[in-house]
Amino acid sequence: VAGPQAERHHLPAFPGSSRPRGAADIETGCQPHRKIFGEFSSSSFGDFQGVFNQPQEYIMELTFNQAAKGVNKEFTVNITDTCERCDGKGNEPGTKVQHCHYCGGSGMETINTGPFVMRSTCRRCGGRGSIITTPCVVCRGAGQAKQKKKVVIPVPAGVEDGQTVRMPVGKREIFITFRVQKSPVFRRDGADIHSDLFISIAQAILGGTARAQGLYETINVTIPPGIQTDQKIRMSGKGIPRINSYGYGDHYIHIKIRVPKRLTSRQQSLILSYAEDETDVEGTVNGVTQTSAGKRSTGN
Repeated sequence: VAGPQAERHHLPAFPGSSRPRGAADIETGCQPHRKIFGEFSSSSFGDFQGVFNQPQEYIMELTFNQAAKGVNKEFTVNITDTCERCDGKGNEPGTKVQHCHYCGGSGMETINTGPFVMRSTCRRCGGRGSIITTPCVVCRGAGQAKQKKKVVIPVPAGVEDGQTVRMPVGKREIFITFRVQKSPVFRRDGADIHSDLFISIAQAILGGTARAQGLYETINVTIPPGIQTDQKIRMSGKGIPRINSYGYGDHYIHIKIRVPKRLTSRQQSLILSYAEDETDVEGTVNGVTQTSAGKRSTGN
């Protein structure tokens, strides 16, 4: 996982009905409708302080299959969170704090400005209502410290390259942006996947069956007679889970006819015999000539 990033992309929310249990929600660009991890969506820091405590951002690399099927991935993040030594109190464990006499322990002070009376955060105790005489040796009284935390990211099935999830780490939040590697077998188009299947000339002409690699299992493909190159065979529901709705996409298998570069003598003879009977040839065929009678014959 790379370090914090400067830019993220907000995408439609990931519906609860399609994601694995415990999976993170995809970050949405519409602020009022953000829902991150359900019960974890609220923050104890409040909206005002959140402006000054923006979540850190990380990059997570995923294989094509991990993004398509979903996976739980663990990595370590460096984050400023509640000090574990003093539990955020700021004073060294076992020591006491003094009552702030400046604000009377309220954390607020009253300022008279002529006809107006204003209340603001106590300048002496910083709003704590108490004075720390023995600061925590880890956070030095701040109540927050930099920590390394192991985080398990429940990557929802169907995430795409560049999508971002937001999740809590302690009392803070982080952004995880996914970088999905390309597959040597599959090409993705939303929830649909595409792959190529090479078949022989005989299979293309006569039909038959072939085995193709699927996302979840090996697929037995029925090849109809006379199939053409680049013709697509659709395998319904064999694609990727639809991240914004229900069900799965489809797997489209593109037929590629493999033409042999070398033939045996028998194969050569059979192909020439077949070429003699062809009537829809534009141009010429090597080894086959036209006679004066209009019939084809094998040349030398």
